[in-house]
Amino acid sequence: MKTHFFIMYFKHFLLSLKLILLSSVIFGQTVDFLKADTTDTNKTYPRHIFGQTKFHFGGHFSTGVDGLEEVENNYFSAMELRVGWKGYGRKKWQKLMGYPSYGFGLYQATFFPEANILGSPSAVYGFFNAPFKRYNKWSLNYDLGVGLAYDFFGYDPNKNPEQTAIGSYFNVYFTVAIESEFKLSRRLDATAGFMFTHFSNGRTRTPNKGVNLYGIDMGLKYNFNSYVPKKGGRHLTKGQDPRPKYIDHTLPEFKPFYEYYVFAAGGWSTSPYDIENRELYYGVATIAFDVARHYSHKGKFGVGVDVFRDGSLVEEYQNKPEYKDGVPESRLWYPGIHVSHELLIHRFTLVTQVGVPLINVEGRGGWYARVGGRYDVTRKVFAHLALKTPGGFIADFVEWGVGFRMFGKERG
Repeated sequence: MKTHFFIMYFKHFLLSLKLILLSSVIFGQTVDFLKADTTDTNKTYPRHIFGQTKFHFGGHFSTGVDGLEEVENNYFSAMELRVGWKGYGRKKWQKLMGYPSYGFGLYQATFFPEANILGSPSAVYGFFNAPFKRYNKWSLNYDLGVGLAYDFFGYDPNKNPEQTAIGSYFNVYFTVAIESEFKLSRRLDATAGFMFTHFSNGRTRTPNKGVNLYGIDMGLKYNFNSYVPKKGGRHLTKGQDPRPKYIDHTLPEFKPFYEYYVFAAGGWSTSPYDIENRELYYGVATIAFDVARHYSHKGKFGVGVDVFRDGSLVEEYQNKPEYKDGVPESRLWYPGIHVSHELLIHRFTLVTQVGVPLINVEGRGGWYARVGGRYDVTRKVFAHLALKTPGGFIADFVEWGVGFRMFGKERG
């Protein structure tokens, strides 16, 4: 069983990693320009690499679990080690995003007291960092990270019965920070800011109230000498500035247009209530149709209709007298309508949506949200991965699917 969940979360992590490295940076171009950004096809531009260490210090948001007060009323500390690349204009999307940086990292937290029922999680993740505003020697940035977390002491009815906040050893790691970056010397930069970190398993294992952290982060970044892949990875001369000069690009004129797409997705979830039955799973499914308008080089917005099938809804109805002979399949389906915003680059899309069900759905609240990403397999076919939440920010289920799109004419 542990092997099954490791494979499941590893697949989830790989796709999430692609999303954070690229989907966050998507700022909508016309479709053909989006797919054809081949600025450095000959690999003659130098690569600029950096190493970074970051330290976190802060507290916990309460989960409401009685057995966790000792941890949640205490502070936590964490450390990150990162390796990344500077996007200085080798690709045109890097100019659109204000010349960001991105790469991979390792995360290690310590929860106090160290002997606790929650554990002290570690994570492997991808990150994306881009400026709100850049000045001569400092910038104000946002920083995003997504990956796979492990080393939790998950809920176990026999071995760890008091820890009813999160039910799995492996979880998704998500972090966001607002921070300033300062140039200290020729090679060193310093960072300082405020961060929020979230751990969740998408209700693939009950319980799943999640673990949420907040605090400050501080770091040091070391800029290595650049190298050129075309020349066998040869490093440039030591006297050159390790920080790149930004390349300006003339981007194509944007003409707004509409996009129409449909997707179908499926997945599974555990019971929202029964935390002791470790073998209880329900099938879930989604069919959606959307109309989206590409409004600029920086994104698109739209509206859509959803039809959900949630097998775990049987638990909301099975104790009612009218369903003593069984819950009909029709009670497991419900429609909804949503508004959305999408960010794009190359073949990746980051999707955020908020919607309302069109009928009353027991136990699911009066609204829902969807956060996820898409990968364009072809110009018209895309893969879909998203987290759907019911009436709040506790996971309902994870959608895995495929979709098809059509395009309207560009508007002058």
